[in-house]
Amino acid sequence: MKIDEQLTTDAVLERLGRESASDYEADVMRAVLIEQHAGRDLNELSEAEWLAAFGQMNLRKTTGWIKDDQNEAKPE
Repeated sequence: MKIDEQLTTDAVLERLGRESASDYEADVMRAVLIEQHAGRDLNELSEAEWLAAFGQMNLRKTTGWIKDDQNEAKPE
């Protein structure tokens, strides 16, 4: 599945593991993937790329920081 605005959180949740990830984590991961890997195929990311995105997702979910439309960080 292509990483773009049409990417569903369901597809991300499938890759994260349904039993170990929440809908919120999938939503945050989706945002990270779109920022870092837009246009790529979700299933073709290397393990290193996936783990880097996963780390960024974990940072954002615990700190509450997200990116706005102007790509500036702001608290949620």
